[in-house]
Amino acid sequence: MKVFSQIRPINLREQVAEQIRTAIIEGRLKPNDHITEAELTEQLGVSRTPVREALIILEREALIVSVPNRGCFVRAFNEEDVEAIFSMRTTLENFTAELIHPTLTDADFDYLQGLINTQRTYIEQNDFKQVRSTDMAFHQYLINYSNHPLLMRNWQEIVAQIAAVLYLRADADPGYDEYLAIEDHCAILDAYRARNLGRICQENRRINQRVAAECMAAVRGLNKRRGRKSGRRQAKTWLQHPDG
Repeated sequence: MKVFSQIRPINLREQVAEQIRTAIIEGRLKPNDHITEAELTEQLGVSRTPVREALIILEREALIVSVPNRGCFVRAFNEEDVEAIFSMRTTLENFTAELIHPTLTDADFDYLQGLINTQRTYIEQNDFKQVRSTDMAFHQYLINYSNHPLLMRNWQEIVAQIAAVLYLRADADPGYDEYLAIEDHCAILDAYRARNLGRICQENRRINQRVAAECMAAVRGLNKRRGRKSGRRQAKTWLQHPDG
């Protein structure tokens, strides 16, 4: 009788993808940086197969672009990209609210309040990596609560892009008031406690429009600085629009 199944190796593809994804989100890999398989293979100590598979995952997540005969590059966002990301985020969060607002319990509200309190503590400690992680955990909890497979899948497809453009905002404005996110989450939570769908959707729309405007301003400034580097202007424009 077969008692045990074969032990499978840890999924290297996912580990490689997570390391590259984190480097992009945290700004250690910059927009238009060239990502080479050889360098990744050497630094991560893995073969080229999981590296290639990881790059396919990240291209699907729209964090990198693959340019024929040139390789892979970190995606450079433009203002239209940011608008599309946050309009989709609003749609997904409002659909989530439709599904879950009548069923959240006091325990759920307490958990969400706990995340807000934790985020406030990280702000006071100037631990902004954990601030952003806790910020996304607040929204992820609501998305997961829906238990809607396509909704959760679509959220996962944009969540890394959201994190990447939020880093660009933080990089452009080091003095950004992180307590705005606390106010935003409290407003959302209060609307959920009231079980007021219209108010929840209004808050989601208001917050995402403001954050989108902040991120578009950051992207606009970054692209202007990039444009002033005349020696590299043509190549960078082509990388952002490889089919042009």
